[in-house]
Amino acid sequence: MNNVNFVFYHPDLDLLSDRTFRSLLKKISSVLRELQYQEALHLIRSFDATPSQRQSMRDRIRAQSSHIEAYYIQKLERGSVTLTVTLTGGALWLLQLTIGESIKEAWQKSAMHKDLVSYLSGDGRKEVIEKNIDVVLGGWIFDNYLIESVDKKIDDEGDINVRVDLTTPKSTLERIKENSGVITIDSLIAESIRLSKELDGI
Repeated sequence: MNNVNFVFYHPDLDLLSDRTFRSLLKKISSVLRELQYQEALHLIRSFDATPSQRQSMRDRIRAQSSHIEAYYIQKLERGSVTLTVTLTGGALWLLQLTIGESIKEAWQKSAMHKDLVSYLSGDGRKEVIEKNIDVVLGGWIFDNYLIESVDKKIDDEGDINVRVDLTTPKSTLERIKENSGVITIDSLIAESIRLSKELDGI
C-alpha cells in the first residue's frame, strides 16, 4: 500500500494543555511537510525535464505545500502522550497538478505521470521515504522536544510505520512542573478563600 504512518511518543507529558499540544502539533506538522517536500523533490530530480522546468515545479510546490493537509490524526492517547498520524499524499498531489501547469508538451506530461504512478506503486518509494526520514528527523531541532530514537518498519500490508520517541530537556521539564497545575473552578474557589483569609487578617 505504501502508506506512511507515524507514532510520536512522549513519556513525560502528563498534563497536556492546549498550548503544549499546539506546540507539539506544530513541530510534527513542520517535520511531515518537509518530509513530503523532500519526496516531491526526489521525483522532480528524476523527471526528464529541463532545469527551468524543474525549478518551476520546485517553486510551485514549495509555495503551496504549507497550505495542504500534511497528516490525519488517527489516535491520541494520554498519560504519556502517544500521537498516531497518517501522512497524506498532499505534496505528491501538488506535484501532479504542477506537472500540468509547468510542462507544455503532452508527451512529457504523460511520461511524468507514468513515472509518478510507477514510483508510487513500486518498492522504490520505501527506500526514498526511509532515507528522507533519516535526513529530515536527523537534522531537525524540536526546541522543547528532543528525538530519543526513530524506529522504521514495513508491515505485512506494505505500509511504512515509523515510531519517534521524544523526550524533553530536564530544564524545560522542571519549568513545566513548576508552572503545571490544572486551573479548575474548585482551585479558583480555594485560592479565593485563601486570599480572602489573608486579607481579613491584615
